[in-house]
Amino acid sequence: MNDMKKTLLYAAVLMSGIGLFQSCTGDMEMPPMIAPEATWTPNTTIAALKADVWQTDRNYVTEVGQRDGHDVIIAGRVVSSDKAGNVFKNVVLQDETAALTIAINAYDLYETYQPGQQIVVNLTGLKIGGYNSLLQVGGEGTYNGSPSMTFMEKELFAKHAQQNGLADMARVDTKVTTIPELMTAKNSVEGLQKWQSQLIRLDNVTFEDPGKPFAEGGTTNRYIKDAQGNRINVRNSSYADFASDLIPTGTGAVVGILSYYGTDWQIILNDLEGLIGFDAIVPDDPSTPDNPVGDGDGTEASPYSLSQVVAMNPTSTSAPVKSDVWVSGYIVGSMPTGDGVSTLLSATTFGLDNAAETNLVLGPTADCTDPSLCVGVQLPIAMREALSLAKNPGGLGKQLQVKGDIAKYCGGPGVKTLTSYILDGVAMPEPEPSDDATFQAVTTVTSGKSYALVMSGKVALPFDANKTYGYMMVADATMNGSQLTAPVTSAFEITAVDGGYTIKQSDGRYLIMAGTYNSFNLSTERTDGDVWTITANSDGTVKITNVLMSKSIQYDPQYGSLGSYPDVRGVYPTLYEKK
Repeated sequence: MNDMKKTLLYAAVLMSGIGLFQSCTGDMEMPPMIAPEATWTPNTTIAALKADVWQTDRNYVTEVGQRDGHDVIIAGRVVSSDKAGNVFKNVVLQDETAALTIAINAYDLYETYQPGQQIVVNLTGLKIGGYNSLLQVGGEGTYNGSPSMTFMEKELFAKHAQQNGLADMARVDTKVTTIPELMTAKNSVEGLQKWQSQLIRLDNVTFEDPGKPFAEGGTTNRYIKDAQGNRINVRNSSYADFASDLIPTGTGAVVGILSYYGTDWQIILNDLEGLIGFDAIVPDDPSTPDNPVGDGDGTEASPYSLSQVVAMNPTSTSAPVKSDVWVSGYIVGSMPTGDGVSTLLSATTFGLDNAAETNLVLGPTADCTDPSLCVGVQLPIAMREALSLAKNPGGLGKQLQVKGDIAKYCGGPGVKTLTSYILDGVAMPEPEPSDDATFQAVTTVTSGKSYALVMSGKVALPFDANKTYGYMMVADATMNGSQLTAPVTSAFEITAVDGGYTIKQSDGRYLIMAGTYNSFNLSTERTDGDVWTITANSDGTVKITNVLMSKSIQYDPQYGSLGSYPDVRGVYPTLYEKK
């Protein structure tokens, strides 16, 4: 190769290299990001969809069909993210009218359905319904034996969903509200439809447990409250990447998904960016309480401490982890009761405000205000006068030792089926002889006869004279084969009338159903809602259904009481006729 050709070749290589170097500079023009475009057009809103499919049952499943010959199509922006691990297998969509939870059996959904991105969903052919009162789209499962919503497969949802545009959280409308507004809203269908699954913001609130982990030992309820003391649950998964982070002090704002479970709200944080304006975190106080109750072996001389009971972590309301044992603590409050109220250990009212008659709460010290350290106690009727804060407010702060079964009670560790107690060093007095009667198991009703209702070894108790409504409490039943021995007051007179039967307790008051609640009302005279039908089941139990409300009497082991429910959630009673 001659010199001229070499020179030209070197020049060509050099120019090519310069071009390569230039292509790696910041001046390179990047190709534009292509935004996905949905081919479906929404033809209804989330609010209209909810109104169309809503049912009052806690658990139900229905399939979305066409409306007027057209598929049902909604669109909403993603307001949830499972990146932090606190949102579990859910994508939540929100439009300008309402929000909707979609349950998908997959992880890392935030990578496909990004927060702030609009998703168009063709709902036709998908399942929608209730999962313990939360309306959601998903798959079909069961809850306590009834059809209920569960997760759908991600491939199925992908066939029904289209992304539309790029993620833009600036276009998400976070709903600013207050705790009282939300508590009022849950008492109406319209309020539930409007607020369920919305991305909300609560301002000027504080956490009740500053310095504690967001979650410990499992999914944990942490409560926030406003300046007036109104509370709402912030529910935290033990799988969240912030589970071990400590709850901050001070006052700030909380932003999260407003979910619903059973009868109450629960806020689900997407991540800790949902906590705004709080102060620094204060660690746990390592000091030892002045009056702790020490560990024991469950005997009267050495009762179990509350920390031992909490560590037992009972998970069954009917199968105790320990039976006929002694537990000791200090009376610190009670769990709220009444219509529309969730009777939960996590919602303990410390002190005497709205003191309950049917339960109390024991703490490891007389000044404890942390529900996670406490144990609930179910009070039998015979002990309420002496132990309940409603009847004996002077018991607050006193040491109480109770003998009973350790089991799950009102969502937490509890002591049930009490047989004895020692209050402030004074033992329970010997019971006076009771006016008992003998009852025989039957499957048919004779008009005018009196019957006891028995479920899972429990007998239904009549309402006290000062009670005009509520859920019916129970006591342990004394059984001998097919016979029952119980106070004569446990007998309910059942009388045939047009359309069914009336049920009247021994003080002459009728059991009736009124309003939308699942509890009973009582009336001294016959009135609307006092007629019941009684149908024998194949297992020897009976289905007692209120004609007006179409709700059937059942024993709910979780709460240890009877209500009248529109769905199957407990145990139907067996009839025992008074001899």
